[in-house]
Amino acid sequence: MALIAIAAAGCSIGDVSPTLTPLPSNPPDMQVVNSEAVRIFAVLTLPGSPERSRLRPAHPSSLADWMFCLRSDADDIPRDYAMFMHKGALHSYRLAVQIDGCAQEKFEPVGPRPG
Repeated sequence: MALIAIAAAGCSIGDVSPTLTPLPSNPPDMQVVNSEAVRIFAVLTLPGSPERSRLRPAHPSSLADWMFCLRSDADDIPRDYAMFMHKGALHSYRLAVQIDGCAQEKFEPVGPRPG
């Protein structure tokens, strides 16, 4: 009898599928994204040249609309930084954590490589 009550209670929860969050409007200008990546790379005094991931919607728990990941091409132990954009400007950045998804991203050079 208790099993039937538990099963019936489980059915009353309703739809538990995740809802899709709409894309934020107006992605930031890529020239701004790249210049902020270069600027923060210099602030962090990382060796080598900057690489960034694609621009993508930020996680709903952040206070930003868009995000990308930043790292150095010269690091033996990669350290990824999560960069958060809000209303077309850099809002904040931090050492990336798991929810940022930087470890799964593909990175490309920012600007021309020094030669």
